[in-house]
Amino acid sequence: MVQIELTRFRIKKGKEQRAEEWMKFLNAHHADTVATMAGEKMYVETVFKEENADGYMYFYWYSIQGENGNAVEDSESYIDKKHLEYWEECIDSTYRPVDMTLMQSLLAPKIEDSIN
Repeated sequence: MVQIELTRFRIKKGKEQRAEEWMKFLNAHHADTVATMAGEKMYVETVFKEENADGYMYFYWYSIQGENGNAVEDSESYIDKKHLEYWEECIDSTYRPVDMTLMQSLLAPKIEDSIN
């Protein structure tokens, strides 16, 4: 069974540039970042940015993940450690993340067969 999620997180005021640096870091280390996904049983992870009229920046995390993957917090990878540092610095913990409700999902049979 796969878990499909889309969640909105708010970036702390004054940390917008640092949050953009975070995404640049992950993109600059693409191969190493993708290598961390297997242990987490993460099949797809995508981040979108929104600059909202309320004056805040938001990141939307979209993921397709398998069951019983390793937690990112338990990883020894330098990528995951840096990722968690950025998370602590940039994500506003006073804002309750918003989980979007999945209404419909289509996966090509070839993709679905390979992740089940």
